[in-house]
Amino acid sequence: MYTNIRGTEGANTELKSGSGSKISKVDVIFSQGAPYHTGVPTDFSIQGDGFFMVQFEDENLYTRGGNFEITNIDDENYLTYQGGYVLNSEEEPVILENDDDINNIDVGVFAFANNGDLEQAGNNLYRIANEDAEYNLLENPNVMKGYLEASNVEVSEEVVKLIKLQRSFQLNTNIVKTADEIEQTINTLRG
Repeated sequence: MYTNIRGTEGANTELKSGSGSKISKVDVIFSQGAPYHTGVPTDFSIQGDGFFMVQFEDENLYTRGGNFEITNIDDENYLTYQGGYVLNSEEEPVILENDDDINNIDVGVFAFANNGDLEQAGNNLYRIANEDAEYNLLENPNVMKGYLEASNVEVSEEVVKLIKLQRSFQLNTNIVKTADEIEQTINTLRG
């Protein structure tokens, strides 16, 4: 609620001034969302734990988003996600030789010993944040083709949290307003 304001150089004065509120941290919850049918043959949904690995130019990132595309690069049909190559169980890019391959795609699903070893990279992608992170290939993952995973957010819980936050914000606003009125009163006493 307050920040320190230092006085001019050489002066040992330190004032406190209100500056509002800020987010202290954001937690990522990796619980599974409900699958929903899209009918698109390049859509994949992981049931249970695991991530798809996507290779970009400088690093491999991980996602649970399975809305893949077929992209023709140098006369090869690659399975891609947001411009990166989707990797198979051997950590190689998935290449489709013909249209029938879409039904027999080997998409690798990798699980981490601790999902807390991942940090957000943006656009529903995660990178390894801890160099000691351990992951392994899931041998028999439950992957649904033609499905995507919906959000794991429980709307009613989030509305209740929003109402609580709104009340806290209103309380903080009243505190700032009261502090401002006190400062005004003090300033008028000096004169």
